[in-house]
Amino acid sequence: MSWPKVHDEFETVELLRQGWSISRFGDGEFKLIDHKDQCREPRNQKLARDLRDTLTKPHDRLLVAIPTMDPKGAKYESWQRHLKRFDELLQPRLPEYYSAFISRPDSAQWIRTSEYAHAFASVWRGKKVAIVCEADGSALRAVAPIAREYRYFECPSHGAYAASGEIMERIRGYAPEVAILSCGPAATVMARRLSRTGIQAIDFGSGGAFLAKLLRE
Repeated sequence: MSWPKVHDEFETVELLRQGWSISRFGDGEFKLIDHKDQCREPRNQKLARDLRDTLTKPHDRLLVAIPTMDPKGAKYESWQRHLKRFDELLQPRLPEYYSAFISRPDSAQWIRTSEYAHAFASVWRGKKVAIVCEADGSALRAVAPIAREYRYFECPSHGAYAASGEIMERIRGYAPEVAILSCGPAATVMARRLSRTGIQAIDFGSGGAFLAKLLRE
């Protein structure tokens, strides 16, 4: 089985610095597309359809990010167990994919560096930023201290997709330059929809803690 070419974390972040948005897919998002439950979202046909559309029909300026399947990665063997299932859900394939591990040093251990953290943080440094995460989420610690201005939009730790429409309306009313989304699979589809309105949207994941630590050093 031939896994598609996936640009690495550094190449992916470089495009984010140029203003691209990103939607990230991992095991949880693929489970939901396959009509299974995920730890933060119950199975949901509408969410499954939204995720599949994001995965297979992105618009301009949106990067679709998937696991790199890099054999040097710390969790390579674990990701290999999902290879066939993931590959089937990637049909039809896009010409290019980007790394879902931009905030996952557990799977891409080489991103745990100050250089990488500061490169990633330049996406929101000195900008007007919307931050979506659960109460006391790590995204706040990584983003708020270096944003020029920010507004925090709290999301539930479970079932954020049901609240995503209301949250996106509030974000559009705030009109940020960048939206940092840390709300599980809901962030994956929110990034697509927000980027269509001209807001750069980053499906951030839960890796804010490692970035915040490196940014303080």
